[in-house]
Amino acid sequence: MKPRMKPSVLAIADSDSYLKLATSFLHRLGPEWDRKVYLARTPVMPTEQQISAAFEGTDLDPEMLEVIHLSQLEAHSVQEDIIFASATGPVVAEIYSRMLRTEPVDARRTALISALPGVAYPATQKGWNYRRAGDAFICHSHAEARDFSFMTEYHAGHQPTIMVSKLPFLNCTGFPPAQEKLINRLVFAPQAKVPETAEQRESILLALEKASKMNPGLEVMIKLRAKAGEPQTHLEAHPYDSLFSQLQAQNKISPESRIQFDTGSMSEALIPGSALVTVSSTAALESIDRGLPTMVLSDFGVNRQMINTVFVASGIIGDLDDVVALNFGEPSKAWLRENYFHRMDRSFFQSLEILAQRANSGKLRTDPETLAFIRRQPLRHRLRTALPSPLVKVLLKMRRGYRQSRGRSARSMS
Repeated sequence: MKPRMKPSVLAIADSDSYLKLATSFLHRLGPEWDRKVYLARTPVMPTEQQISAAFEGTDLDPEMLEVIHLSQLEAHSVQEDIIFASATGPVVAEIYSRMLRTEPVDARRTALISALPGVAYPATQKGWNYRRAGDAFICHSHAEARDFSFMTEYHAGHQPTIMVSKLPFLNCTGFPPAQEKLINRLVFAPQAKVPETAEQRESILLALEKASKMNPGLEVMIKLRAKAGEPQTHLEAHPYDSLFSQLQAQNKISPESRIQFDTGSMSEALIPGSALVTVSSTAALESIDRGLPTMVLSDFGVNRQMINTVFVASGIIGDLDDVVALNFGEPSKAWLRENYFHRMDRSFFQSLEILAQRANSGKLRTDPETLAFIRRQPLRHRLRTALPSPLVKVLLKMRRGYRQSRGRSARSMS
């Protein structure tokens, strides 16, 4: 048995949003746990500024962050009771695979858990498959937990326990405070994946410029996760700062525009007097948590493609005309209760402590089906943990071409 006075956890992150999840999760656990955080060396590693933003507001020292290669990871290199795989799907799958292949099947001493860094509704089979070899999967709302519970019905054998916590950067214990009415700062939080087209994104920039002109004294800020060309969790085809410069060059936005761009932490942007607008971003929840006016744009759809169906019936959906008029709705209490603003007790932390105790005592077991599942892990998952996305696509295309040529050769010889 590991001689430890306190339960221990190692968080392994790989990108800016997942590092933020890791640090805020460890912060919420508190000093009652031995806590450590690693950053996996992958193509989506955060910048120094993103790393600083991830540690801001936590009781963790950024100096504790260690950068590792996933090839270093195996059972003998990990002393903690729990690994929290706070990473993109292929990296989670690789972490799980390396640990499960090197630990005893019947007396495993490291529990494996994971979570997604923001809104994870509706659940996706792809995201679940990356993570289903773990011991537990953490959801952040009752709606998410119900949706992911359906995933367990698709496969026989081992399935991770679904736990319900709260997003660790939400501070209110239940319903958020009453919404402030005064708005002197308008913050737009982009989502890297949506909307997809440059024209759609330009329409947002033009509406923000109009809001700036129509509301004298209003400060307008675009809170970027990264500047154009910098790494982030998801690749962004049309960065807003690049589009803004193009619109200025085309005289569609004034060179004297008061719109500002910032890459600091969201907590610094959402000061009292702010209001937040987004198409689909976890920042909407941070804004609601602070009692600030919040809007999810409907101009491009409210659907799976826009990753914003969770906000249906939320009471905070609006359009670009509402942005210009600063017309913000009130969040629905029924929606809040089901989606991220439930009241939380100690049961989640007690469940984690029990899991850590079982690991510490060597009482975890790896299901044979799970071992078979990770051995079937596709090559592309492993490549994505180590290589830039364009190179991965080239290699996979070459692999497909080689297989097809071999197939044609075999048919011609038969």
